[in-house]
Amino acid sequence: MKFITAILLIFTLAACSKPDPNPELKDPIYSDLQAQVGAATAALEAEKKKLEGFEKDKMEVVPQTGQIKYANKRIYESQAAITRLEQQVEYLKLKVEQRARTAQAAYKKAYANKQEWPDPKEWSSYQAEQKLRNAKRSWDVKARMRDAGVTIDTGLGHGEGAAGGEGHGGGEKKAEGGGH
Repeated sequence: MKFITAILLIFTLAACSKPDPNPELKDPIYSDLQAQVGAATAALEAEKKKLEGFEKDKMEVVPQTGQIKYANKRIYESQAAITRLEQQVEYLKLKVEQRARTAQAAYKKAYANKQEWPDPKEWSSYQAEQKLRNAKRSWDVKARMRDAGVTIDTGLGHGEGAAGGEGHGGGEKKAEGGGH
């Protein structure tokens, strides 16, 4: 009995390790891209349903009321959004295919060199890039200062700037005193 156990233990330890045939399934970047494809496809389907609703609304428009222009505008904008979403889905599908090939090549190289895969540095770099791609592209000084925790004391009280009030205080006296 000990002999059989020893043989099984030797075969278990001496078994060769085989490379993973589908390493992209373990790649977080590949998984994230697939999730993006799913989200874009869902958005596309939702927009197509909205377009159907807009077309039904157009059929129910009362003639000569000006509503037809608004209905046509909504249909046009929805069709443009559908075109953009279709392009985005195709782009993301191509990115997924490209990432699968890249992941397989990187895995084979890492497996041959007995290195860690997937590379955590690549994942953190990808996350930083995605954060920048999805960041707000407008420049709002007040929001940036608020986010940074910077405040400017202008001496006007309550943290409002020189032009930043909605008529709190100063404008009321001018209205009473003027015109005599």
